[in-house]
Amino acid sequence: MLFTHMKIRNLSCLIAGLVFCLCGSLVSFVNAEKPAQSETVSISKGDSSKGKPSKSSEKNRKNSHPLNVEREKLALEFAKSHHPELAKLIQRLKKHKPREYKRAIRDLDNTLTRLERFKNRDGERYRLTLERWEIDSRIRLLAARVSVMGSSEDKSELKSLIKQRVDLQLELLKHDQKLAEKRVQKLQKSIEEIEQNRNKFVDAEFNKINRSIKKSGQKDKKQK
Repeated sequence: MLFTHMKIRNLSCLIAGLVFCLCGSLVSFVNAEKPAQSETVSISKGDSSKGKPSKSSEKNRKNSHPLNVEREKLALEFAKSHHPELAKLIQRLKKHKPREYKRAIRDLDNTLTRLERFKNRDGERYRLTLERWEIDSRIRLLAARVSVMGSSEDKSELKSLIKQRVDLQLELLKHDQKLAEKRVQKLQKSIEEIEQNRNKFVDAEFNKINRSIKKSGQKDKKQK
Protein backbone atom coordinates (compact mmCIF):
# COMPACT_ATOMS: atom_id res chain seq x y z
CA MET A 1 0.00 0.00 0.00
CA LEU A 2 2.78 2.41 0.97
CA PHE A 3 4.73 1.50 -2.18
CA THR A 4 1.67 2.20 -4.35
CA HIS A 5 1.13 5.56 -2.67
CA MET A 6 4.76 6.55 -3.22
CA LYS A 7 4.60 5.42 -6.83
CA ILE A 8 1.52 7.56 -7.51
CA ARG A 9 3.11 10.54 -5.76
CA ASN A 10 6.34 10.20 -7.75
CA LEU A 11 4.38 9.83 -10.98
CA SER A 12 2.36 12.97 -10.31
CA CYS A 13 5.57 14.90 -9.55
CA LEU A 14 7.12 13.61 -12.77
CA ILE A 15 4.09 14.71 -14.77
CA ALA A 16 4.12 18.10 -13.05
CA GLY A 17 7.76 18.60 -13.95
CA LEU A 18 7.15 17.53 -17.55
CA VAL A 19 4.29 20.02 -17.88
CA PHE A 20 6.77 22.88 -17.72
CA CYS A 21 9.66 21.14 -19.48
CA LEU A 22 7.37 20.54 -22.46
CA CYS A 23 6.73 24.28 -22.91
CA GLY A 24 9.78 24.61 -25.13
CA SER A 25 9.24 21.39 -27.07
CA LEU A 26 5.57 21.77 -28.03
CA VAL A 27 4.95 23.24 -31.45
CA SER A 28 3.62 26.81 -31.05
CA PHE A 29 1.05 28.22 -33.44
CA VAL A 30 1.17 31.69 -35.01
CA ASN A 31 1.13 34.29 -32.24
CA ALA A 32 -1.69 36.79 -32.63
CA GLU A 33 0.05 39.28 -30.38
CA LYS A 34 2.72 41.67 -31.66
CA PRO A 35 5.91 39.60 -32.04
CA ALA A 36 8.69 40.62 -29.69
CA GLN A 37 12.15 41.36 -31.04
CA SER A 38 14.63 38.55 -30.82
CA GLU A 39 16.56 38.55 -27.59
CA THR A 40 19.46 36.61 -29.11
CA VAL A 41 22.56 38.75 -29.48
CA SER A 42 24.98 37.41 -32.09
CA ILE A 43 28.58 38.38 -31.45
CA SER A 44 30.84 38.36 -34.49
CA LYS A 45 34.60 38.84 -34.50
CA GLY A 46 35.42 42.41 -33.63
CA ASP A 47 31.86 43.22 -32.58
CA SER A 48 31.67 46.20 -30.25
CA SER A 49 29.13 44.35 -28.10
CA LYS A 50 31.70 41.71 -27.14
CA GLY A 51 32.00 41.37 -23.40
CA LYS A 52 28.62 42.97 -22.75
CA PRO A 53 25.85 40.88 -21.16
CA SER A 54 23.16 39.84 -23.64
CA LYS A 55 19.54 40.93 -23.23
CA SER A 56 18.53 37.33 -22.63
CA SER A 57 21.06 36.96 -19.79
CA GLU A 58 19.83 40.21 -18.24
CA LYS A 59 16.24 38.96 -18.51
CA ASN A 60 17.16 35.63 -16.91
CA ARG A 61 18.94 37.44 -14.09
CA LYS A 62 15.88 39.64 -13.57
CA ASN A 63 13.55 36.63 -13.57
CA SER A 64 15.68 34.93 -10.94
CA HIS A 65 14.44 37.42 -8.36
CA PRO A 66 11.82 35.89 -6.07
CA LEU A 67 8.17 36.84 -6.52
CA ASN A 68 6.49 38.48 -3.58
CA VAL A 69 3.98 36.52 -1.51
CA GLU A 70 0.99 38.42 -2.89
CA ARG A 71 1.84 37.69 -6.53
CA GLU A 72 2.51 34.04 -5.68
CA LYS A 73 -0.90 33.79 -4.01
CA LEU A 74 -2.62 35.41 -7.01
CA ALA A 75 -0.86 33.01 -9.37
CA LEU A 76 -2.03 29.97 -7.39
CA GLU A 77 -5.60 31.31 -7.16
CA PHE A 78 -5.57 31.88 -10.91
CA ALA A 79 -4.52 28.25 -11.51
CA LYS A 80 -7.17 26.96 -9.08
CA SER A 81 -9.88 28.93 -10.87
CA HIS A 82 -8.96 28.03 -14.44
CA HIS A 83 -7.15 24.68 -14.18
CA PRO A 84 -7.58 23.02 -10.76
CA GLU A 85 -5.66 19.88 -11.73
CA LEU A 86 -2.64 21.97 -12.68
CA ALA A 87 -2.88 23.88 -9.38
CA LYS A 88 -2.69 20.62 -7.42
CA LEU A 89 0.39 19.51 -9.34
CA ILE A 90 2.08 22.86 -8.79
CA GLN A 91 1.47 22.62 -5.04
CA ARG A 92 3.12 19.17 -5.05
CA LEU A 93 6.12 20.65 -6.83
CA LYS A 94 6.64 23.10 -3.97
CA LYS A 95 7.72 20.27 -1.68
CA HIS A 96 9.37 17.83 -4.06
CA LYS A 97 10.77 20.10 -6.82
CA PRO A 98 11.08 23.68 -5.51
CA ARG A 99 12.94 24.96 -8.59
CA GLU A 100 10.17 23.72 -10.90
CA TYR A 101 7.63 25.21 -8.50
CA LYS A 102 9.22 28.67 -8.76
CA ARG A 103 9.35 28.35 -12.52
CA ALA A 104 5.66 27.38 -12.65
CA ILE A 105 4.65 30.29 -10.42
CA ARG A 106 6.63 32.72 -12.55
CA ASP A 107 4.99 31.36 -15.71
CA LEU A 108 1.58 31.90 -14.12
CA ASP A 109 2.55 35.41 -13.01
CA ASN A 110 3.65 36.27 -16.56
CA THR A 111 0.29 35.02 -17.85
CA LEU A 112 -1.55 37.15 -15.30
CA THR A 113 0.47 40.21 -16.32
CA ARG A 114 -0.46 39.73 -19.98
CA LEU A 115 -4.12 39.22 -19.12
CA GLU A 116 -4.18 42.32 -16.91
CA ARG A 117 -3.00 44.38 -19.89
CA PHE A 118 -5.94 43.21 -21.99
CA LYS A 119 -8.68 43.19 -19.34
CA ASN A 120 -9.60 46.89 -19.50
CA ARG A 121 -8.20 47.65 -22.95
CA ASP A 122 -9.62 44.84 -25.09
CA GLY A 123 -12.27 42.62 -23.53
CA GLU A 124 -12.50 40.26 -26.50
CA ARG A 125 -8.75 39.66 -26.61
CA TYR A 126 -8.80 39.11 -22.84
CA ARG A 127 -11.45 36.39 -23.24
CA LEU A 128 -9.67 34.69 -26.14
CA THR A 129 -6.25 34.87 -24.48
CA LEU A 130 -7.62 33.39 -21.26
CA GLU A 131 -9.33 30.55 -23.14
CA ARG A 132 -6.14 29.92 -25.09
CA TRP A 133 -4.13 29.70 -21.86
CA GLU A 134 -6.62 27.22 -20.39
CA ILE A 135 -6.38 24.99 -23.47
CA ASP A 136 -2.58 25.35 -23.65
CA SER A 137 -2.35 24.35 -20.00
CA ARG A 138 -4.51 21.28 -20.55
CA ILE A 139 -2.50 20.34 -23.66
CA ARG A 140 0.75 20.49 -21.71
CA LEU A 141 -0.65 18.36 -18.94
CA LEU A 142 -2.05 15.76 -21.32
CA ALA A 143 1.14 15.70 -23.41
CA ALA A 144 3.13 15.06 -20.24
CA ARG A 145 0.72 12.33 -19.19
CA VAL A 146 0.84 10.69 -22.63
CA SER A 147 4.65 10.73 -22.56
CA VAL A 148 4.54 8.82 -19.24
CA MET A 149 1.56 6.47 -19.69
CA GLY A 150 0.65 6.62 -23.39
CA SER A 151 -3.11 6.21 -22.84
CA SER A 152 -5.14 6.10 -26.08
CA GLU A 153 -7.94 8.06 -24.37
CA ASP A 154 -5.49 10.81 -23.42
CA LYS A 155 -4.14 10.90 -26.98
CA SER A 156 -7.66 11.29 -28.35
CA GLU A 157 -8.42 14.11 -25.91
CA LEU A 158 -5.08 15.74 -26.73
CA LYS A 159 -5.94 15.87 -30.42
CA SER A 160 -9.35 17.33 -29.61
CA LEU A 161 -7.74 20.07 -27.51
CA ILE A 162 -5.27 20.87 -30.29
CA LYS A 163 -8.23 21.35 -32.66
CA GLN A 164 -9.78 23.76 -30.14
CA ARG A 165 -6.43 25.53 -29.93
CA VAL A 166 -6.34 26.01 -33.70
CA ASP A 167 -9.92 27.33 -33.71
CA LEU A 168 -9.07 29.79 -30.95
CA GLN A 169 -6.01 30.96 -32.84
CA LEU A 170 -8.23 31.58 -35.86
CA GLU A 171 -10.57 33.67 -33.70
CA LEU A 172 -7.64 35.71 -32.43
CA LEU A 173 -6.39 36.36 -35.95
CA LYS A 174 -9.87 37.44 -37.10
CA HIS A 175 -10.11 39.72 -34.08
CA ASP A 176 -6.76 41.30 -34.98
CA GLN A 177 -7.88 41.60 -38.58
CA LYS A 178 -10.91 43.67 -37.52
CA LEU A 179 -8.70 45.94 -35.41
CA ALA A 180 -6.25 46.30 -38.30
CA GLU A 181 -9.09 47.21 -40.68
CA LYS A 182 -10.24 49.94 -38.28
CA ARG A 183 -6.70 51.31 -38.12
CA VAL A 184 -6.46 51.29 -41.93
CA GLN A 185 -9.75 53.19 -42.15
CA LYS A 186 -8.43 55.85 -39.76
CA LEU A 187 -5.20 56.11 -41.74
CA GLN A 188 -7.11 56.44 -44.99
CA LYS A 189 -9.24 59.21 -43.50
CA SER A 190 -6.11 61.08 -42.36
CA ILE A 191 -4.51 60.66 -45.78
CA GLU A 192 -7.59 62.02 -47.56
CA GLU A 193 -7.82 64.96 -45.14
CA ILE A 194 -4.21 65.98 -45.78
CA GLU A 195 -4.52 65.48 -49.54
CA GLN A 196 -7.64 67.69 -49.67
CA ASN A 197 -6.28 70.38 -47.33
CA ARG A 198 -2.53 70.24 -48.01
CA ASN A 199 -2.01 74.01 -48.31
CA LYS A 200 -4.07 74.62 -45.19
CA PHE A 201 -1.88 72.25 -43.18
CA VAL A 202 1.30 73.86 -44.56
CA ASP A 203 0.10 77.36 -43.65
CA ALA A 204 -1.00 76.30 -40.16
CA GLU A 205 2.36 74.63 -39.46
CA PHE A 206 4.27 77.61 -40.88
CA ASN A 207 2.32 80.09 -38.72
CA LYS A 208 2.87 77.93 -35.63
CA ILE A 209 6.64 77.83 -36.19
CA ASN A 210 6.72 81.55 -37.02
CA ARG A 211 4.97 82.41 -33.73
CA SER A 212 7.46 80.27 -31.85
CA ILE A 213 10.36 82.10 -33.52
CA LYS A 214 8.90 85.50 -32.61
CA LYS A 215 8.38 84.48 -28.98
CA SER A 216 11.94 83.20 -28.78
CA GLY A 217 13.24 86.49 -30.22
CA GLN A 218 11.24 88.55 -27.70
CA LYS A 219 12.66 86.51 -24.81
CA ASP A 220 16.21 87.11 -26.06
CA LYS A 221 15.64 90.86 -26.23
CA LYS A 222 14.27 90.94 -22.67
CA GLN A 223 17.25 89.01 -21.35
CA LYS A 224 19.65 91.52 -22.94
